[in-house]
Amino acid sequence: MKTNENIQYLRGAAALSVVMAHTLSTFTEFKDVGGFMSVILNNLVLVGQVGVGVFFIISGYIMSMTTVNKTGGGGNAGKFIFKRAVRIYPIYFIWTSVLIGLWYFGFILKSHEYTSGKIIASYLLLPYISFKGDVIDPILRQGWTLIYEAFYYLAFAGLILFDKHRKRGIYILTAFFILLNILSEFVTSPTAQSFFSIHDIYLFVVGMLIFQHQHRLLQAIKTKASRWLLLLLFCVLLATITLKDAAMGDYAQYVHYLAAVVFFLYIFTARQVSGWVLEIGNSSYSLYLTHGFVAMAYAVLARSGRFGTPMLIVLGVVTFVVAVIVGEISYRLIERRLIFKRSTVAPAAS
Repeated sequence: MKTNENIQYLRGAAALSVVMAHTLSTFTEFKDVGGFMSVILNNLVLVGQVGVGVFFIISGYIMSMTTVNKTGGGGNAGKFIFKRAVRIYPIYFIWTSVLIGLWYFGFILKSHEYTSGKIIASYLLLPYISFKGDVIDPILRQGWTLIYEAFYYLAFAGLILFDKHRKRGIYILTAFFILLNILSEFVTSPTAQSFFSIHDIYLFVVGMLIFQHQHRLLQAIKTKASRWLLLLLFCVLLATITLKDAAMGDYAQYVHYLAAVVFFLYIFTARQVSGWVLEIGNSSYSLYLTHGFVAMAYAVLARSGRFGTPMLIVLGVVTFVVAVIVGEISYRLIERRLIFKRSTVAPAAS
């Protein structure tokens, strides 16, 4: 099996892409540079979706890795769900509560009205559509990916329950997701339509597939030529997103998915990874949850209209750096102490 360092590096890179995307989206929302550069900047925001895709692939891989030698049955299925809940919920509860507290006392999001139903659904990571239309939007907005994570964990727990979480699990989950996707076209619930129509969930299955065939993949992508080809393909996909994303319409999402898979394979098959991105991989979950607070502060400055384009760019860079620092502080002071010392879930297996 590949070392945890490769997975941690992927986590770090994925988290940084999301932070970059949200910082850049704030800039483009309040400052239009005009011309072709405006198109590029708006398309670059979508690179964050590639990072989210990498996160989903990682989950599929890690869930397969940590349960490959586990037997089936209700006991192990229950333990699996408990460990996943301990890993994702406590710190998510904390930062969701911070956001709700700031909103309740009128510090942020003053134009928003959150019902008790939305608040409860947000805490429990349940799909919920409010005034935003057809988008699943928990109060802590980046929690939408955690809703899909939680759904995947439940589905995977079902595989463990019936002892189908190994090779057959891939085909069962694929068929299950396809069925839900088809049924979403016929249900009347907007929430169900929105939740089950998304194709990102298949990336969990891709992660499971990579785990099962990792030895063949490592053999196939061990030469310099094959790795250069992977890197070239990723650069082409990234350039396509940057230059042509808006023009591709509904097909753009498949370019995002393919870019996420190619990037995952490129880093996953690397013989050695190191550097600050690897370190950020440890704090990636905290960074993912907290960077929105820093981005909101940046939005306040951008909305004020007091800064020109050069200064907003500088402030954007500062926002990115501060977000990384806040994520690291959250990891060291909250996540690592609260989660890893109180559970049997290892950081690298999260």
